[in-house]
Amino acid sequence: MAAMSSYQLGAYARKQSRLMMTLFIFSVALIAAVIASLASVRMSGDSINQTEQLMVNWQLFGLVAAGVAMVIVLTSVWKIVTMGGDGAKVAQALGATDINEITGDPLVTRYQNIVEEVALGASIQTPQVFIIENEPGINAFAAGSPPDNAAIAVTRGALTLLNRDELTAVVAHEFAHIRNLDMRLNLRVIGLIHGLMALYVVGRILMHSGGRGRKGGAQILLIGIALILLGLLGAFMGKIMQAAISRQREYLADADATRYTGDPIALAGALKKIGALSQQGANKVRHDELEEARHMLFAELSNKMSGMLSTHPPLVKRIQALEPGFDPEINGWPEIENAP
Repeated sequence: MAAMSSYQLGAYARKQSRLMMTLFIFSVALIAAVIASLASVRMSGDSINQTEQLMVNWQLFGLVAAGVAMVIVLTSVWKIVTMGGDGAKVAQALGATDINEITGDPLVTRYQNIVEEVALGASIQTPQVFIIENEPGINAFAAGSPPDNAAIAVTRGALTLLNRDELTAVVAHEFAHIRNLDMRLNLRVIGLIHGLMALYVVGRILMHSGGRGRKGGAQILLIGIALILLGLLGAFMGKIMQAAISRQREYLADADATRYTGDPIALAGALKKIGALSQQGANKVRHDELEEARHMLFAELSNKMSGMLSTHPPLVKRIQALEPGFDPEINGWPEIENAP
């Protein structure tokens, strides 16, 4: 991936995101089919002839599959509606402060000017601008869907530790998330995961309502167990898929940011400073709300976070995609003045 141009990297990330989302949707459909098959086999009787039994099986299959799909879809839509919308409210909920409440700060003025410049270059509406005070590390996030309700926020550490070009690159990265509708995509994945967890809840209800001695109780209990297991498995697989999609969207946002600014070295420089702080254990966050929303942030909160559930690519790989040949063992991490 280090040998790719920013355009090739963007095309690759888009292709991978589409593939993973397709696989996720296929997995949800497969779960519905498995549950429907189990229900139709277990709930069909032996008192009728084979032709009629097969017909009843297909009827039950269709009914159960439709019921499972309805539970997933309705629960997903409810979650998406309740979580979507105003980026400013999300930013405030994560502890960010509107820049209009801060006066006489040249760093804030520089930040606001950068946001307006990048918005013009990216040809999108200027989002509401926020700062996460009392956060000495370097990080940022974008929130809100659709884009005309978007907000962008950076930490106080990003303002003080990044130079103008580096801060511009970070802001451009967040603009790329807005323009690429990444918040909407992430919201849909969260909705699907929530819908799959609803199967777990329905399974628990069926297990408790099956009842001993009730006609068909054994079959209901079996279906309840299947819903619980498949709901948990589906939600876990959804988390893995969400993390994989998120990693690709981070690569895509990096690539698009370099197109907005024309300066991949500036973005690499910001990531290097994050790497230097992480080596010192100084790029943590103080707001608990940000810890819970780590998938939204510009940089992973821990450089030790890796594997299938990591929402960000390894920091070194992100840098190498922008600056081929970088090796922290050879080049080292930069020294940062006034580091926390």
